[in-house]
Amino acid sequence: MKVLLVTFGSRGDVHPMLGLGRALQARGHQAMLLSNPVFREEAVRAGLAFVPVGTEEEYRKMLAHPKLWHPIDGLGVMWRYLLRPALRPTYAVLHGLCQPSSGAASGKKGPLVVASPLAMGARVAQEKLGIQLVTAYTSATLLRTVQDPLTIAKWHVPPVVPLWVRQGVWKLLDKAKLDPLVKPALESLRRELALPPMGPAAGAVFDRWMHSPLGGLTLFPKWFAPTPPDWPAQVMRGTFPIYDDIVEGAAGALNGPTALDAGLKRFLDTGPAPVVFMPGSAQQAGEGFFRSAIEACQRLGVRGVLLGHLGALAAKKLPDYVWAAPYHPFGSLLPRARAIVHHGGVGTCAQALRAGLAQLVWPQAYDQFDNAMRLEQLGVGLSLKADPVTSHELAAGIDRLLSSAAVQQACLQWAGRLTPAPGLDEVCQWLEQLA
Repeated sequence: MKVLLVTFGSRGDVHPMLGLGRALQARGHQAMLLSNPVFREEAVRAGLAFVPVGTEEEYRKMLAHPKLWHPIDGLGVMWRYLLRPALRPTYAVLHGLCQPSSGAASGKKGPLVVASPLAMGARVAQEKLGIQLVTAYTSATLLRTVQDPLTIAKWHVPPVVPLWVRQGVWKLLDKAKLDPLVKPALESLRRELALPPMGPAAGAVFDRWMHSPLGGLTLFPKWFAPTPPDWPAQVMRGTFPIYDDIVEGAAGALNGPTALDAGLKRFLDTGPAPVVFMPGSAQQAGEGFFRSAIEACQRLGVRGVLLGHLGALAAKKLPDYVWAAPYHPFGSLLPRARAIVHHGGVGTCAQALRAGLAQLVWPQAYDQFDNAMRLEQLGVGLSLKADPVTSHELAAGIDRLLSSAAVQQACLQWAGRLTPAPGLDEVCQWLEQLA
């Protein structure tokens, strides 16, 4: 079986697909990643074939936009700078790779396509070419609901709000913001391909249209986000396909996800377990956050590991109680940490849950507010509301987590669900049946 994995976004969007791809290849299938070329090397290191879609320049422009992490406007930035430019190239690549005519002539189905719902060129290809498409959801927010718990952008909807009001809010968002954002480009491509306009039967793009009628797959488990009754019936509940990258360390290539950078290993070996601070792999404006993190470590008398874009701090000598790098795989680091402060990306949530760490979350946009809420419900985390966050708020949150026996017990409980790392056999078997 040949499987084409299509996704766009940050490492948090790409790594679950790499984890799924490796699981498929372990079962003898061929997996190929279609994404922005900035992820080419990571795909190759994972052992997957790679097809670039879009340009690195588009990705860099998106990262540099000041509103990328705005809770309301961030999606518009991602659409205009990354997702919309990838719309036609995604369709073109799938048209070339799936070859529906030759597949039909030979009596064989073409490749199975597993795509993010935001990779909308794949959904257009399904309608035009008849490709086998499964929609893969890295986040519960990509599957709409009116049930509790309900998060819309940064707002948690109180349980007392009636269902008809919630439905009205979604319809208003579709009509006033979401459909006007994405429909013009979709309709333009559809006209080029002689597809009919998206009429009322198709539903709003984010409500109904972007979900494949063939089936959907959650890349997170039911215990993290239970299934509400109004999710599509064809959605298969999966698990976290946890994946650790292999990166170049100070001492050369790390041997794998269990290896540590030599400098980090020395730091960990010479003192107490640190608190990890990571504001997101795509976050470019991390300097203020890291300054507050260093001050918080000093307040608490703890050590810290800073991962991300340090800005001007990268050129300065840091205190000996912190270690910093642009990036490091979590698999070898988090088991040796005390807690983690992060942005609420679902991949980081999963890695920290597996490591049994208390999590202080500083959500800013997208699914991060919803993920933070779910960590609080599991009893393993707290959410920071302030923006920008101060050293006092960081220190208070970390201290509260580390001093709570209930939090530590919950961390151990949920880590047991992910230790050893969950297999993806059921997910792979389900995909095999579809193909």
